[in-house]
Amino acid sequence: MVGKVTVITGPMYSGKTTELLSFVEIYNIGKKKTIVFKPSIDNRYGIDTVSTHTGFQVKAFRISSSKEILDYITDDIDAVFVDEVQFLDVNLVDIVKKLVFDGIDVYCAGLDISYLENPFETTSKLLAIADEVIKKKAVCEKCGEHRATYSYKTVPDGGEIDVGGKDKYIAICRECLRKLKKTKEVSK
Repeated sequence: MVGKVTVITGPMYSGKTTELLSFVEIYNIGKKKTIVFKPSIDNRYGIDTVSTHTGFQVKAFRISSSKEILDYITDDIDAVFVDEVQFLDVNLVDIVKKLVFDGIDVYCAGLDISYLENPFETTSKLLAIADEVIKKKAVCEKCGEHRATYSYKTVPDGGEIDVGGKDKYIAICRECLRKLKKTKEVSK
C-alpha cells in the first residue's frame, strides 16, 4: 500500500502550521506513529518544536537538508509532517516520493510564493505531486477581509529568504497589494 501527499499552502498567518498540527493530532489520536520536521533556519518559536503563531506546538526534528529526514525514518512510521517546506532544498520532492511509495503519508506545509511574488521551487514541485492541496487564506492586514493570499514584507532589507514574523511581514489581499504597488510607484 502506498501513502498520500498532502500540501498545505498559502500566505503567512493563514493557519498552515495550525492545519498541519491538527493532522498530527488526528494521527496521534488514532495511535499512529508520527514524526515532525522543520528547517533548521526557522528558530522563531523554539529550536526543537513546530509552533503556531498562537503558541500550540509539537516536538520536531530540525534538519538542514531534506535528505536528513531519511535518518529518522523507522519501519513503524505511519506519517511524516514537514513544516516551512519553502526553506528546504528541492530534493525534498524525491524524499517525499520515496516515503509515499514506502507506504507513509506525508504532510507538507509552506509558503507558495515569496513576498516578491516568486514561486518557491520546493513548494511548487510538491504541489505538482500532491494528492490533496489545501490552499489557505489569511485576513488582510489592510482591508480586514479574509482573502489575503500574499505575504507582504514591511521592512526594506533581508533578502527574499528572510525568516520573520509580524516584525517583518503582513498578510495582504491582491487588491490591497495592487494599491500598495501603485503608492510605491508614485513615491519613486
